[in-house]
Amino acid sequence: MKDPKRLERFQRWRAVFDTPAGKSVLDDLREMCGQDAPTATLGARDGMIDPYCTLLKEGRRTVFLDIESCLREPPELPEGEVDEGTY
Repeated sequence: MKDPKRLERFQRWRAVFDTPAGKSVLDDLREMCGQDAPTATLGARDGMIDPYCTLLKEGRRTVFLDIESCLREPPELPEGEVDEGTY
C-alpha cells in the first residue's frame, strides 16, 4: 500500500523537476547545497575543523538529499503502517 500523501508529493515534485527547466534548477541546487563537496571545514584561525561551519554545510547538503529522496518513487508501506514523515 502506498501512502497517499507521499504519492501525491512524489507526483507534484516529479511534475516540476522532470522538465528541462526543473532539471536545470536541480543541477543548480546540487551545486548550491554542496552535494558533491566535502562538508568538513577547517577554521581560518587554528586550522582545526570548524564544527559550526561543518554543520551549516551538512544542513545545506541534507536539504538537497531530501529533495532528491522526494523524487524517488515512494516505497511500499507494510499493510496497516502509516508514514509519519515530516513532509
